[in-house]
Amino acid sequence: MEHVYSPKENFKEISRKTGKACVCFNLRKTARLLSQIYDQALKPAELKGTQFSLLMAVAGQDNTSIGKLAQPLGMDRSTLSRNAKILEKKGLLTIEEGEDRRRQSIKLTEKGTSVLRRALPLWEGVQESLAREMGEERLKTLLKDLQSLSQWLKSDF
Repeated sequence: MEHVYSPKENFKEISRKTGKACVCFNLRKTARLLSQIYDQALKPAELKGTQFSLLMAVAGQDNTSIGKLAQPLGMDRSTLSRNAKILEKKGLLTIEEGEDRRRQSIKLTEKGTSVLRRALPLWEGVQESLAREMGEERLKTLLKDLQSLSQWLKSDF
């Protein structure tokens, strides 16, 4: 049964409780904080954490389309396309039109490969710091739980 909130209820207390219990709020907060750490670490490679992830996803594919790449990244095609165009302007990716706009292929350039080679040790440094701080097993459990949640969300919603 849905709770109807009266004007007299203490929303300060309700806010505190929902902040502690809300999965979305806590994941987004943590993601913002982690993004800041990765962004700072990747600055020497002139990348943000989101750009690094996209370049790695492209590097892990042999000539893929934006549409096929979007789903495993949990993004819609138009968002991925916008993000990829920024990297294309930097010369890190190429986006080629296919038979129609839905079949745009995306590839890493030589410059993109070079930037990834520079960025990988920076990324590894953050990963090692997280593993030291959290402990290897706890980090593995967190990653496994996040992957399970992601799979569940993709299949049930």
